[in-house]
Amino acid sequence: LQALKRKPDLFLCSNLDVKAVFQCGVLSLKFPEAPTVKASCGFFTELLPRCGEVAPVGQVVHENGKALLQAVLEGIGGQASRSLMDHFAEILFALNKHCFSLLSVW
Repeated sequence: LQALKRKPDLFLCSNLDVKAVFQCGVLSLKFPEAPTVKASCGFFTELLPRCGEVAPVGQVVHENGKALLQAVLEGIGGQASRSLMDHFAEILFALNKHCFSLLSVW
């Protein structure tokens, strides 16, 4: 998360599998440990604003964003601790703000 904040072009690195990083983040949203879920939410709130400016991120969000939305809604629906709801809400806000056309399709 800190690396993404300091160097958003990290996702332009040719040997980085952006899809794998994204999928790991989605899986981490379903973990039972609150610190892990909180960190994953922070990752996505930093990642989603980049989907318009970093092509590999935009492509992965376009192709896999529905899985992210599903994981967020499952967390809000009761899978995650109530103390994490603000963090999930931040992801929804970022999706709405930066990926609105995709969000309405999903």
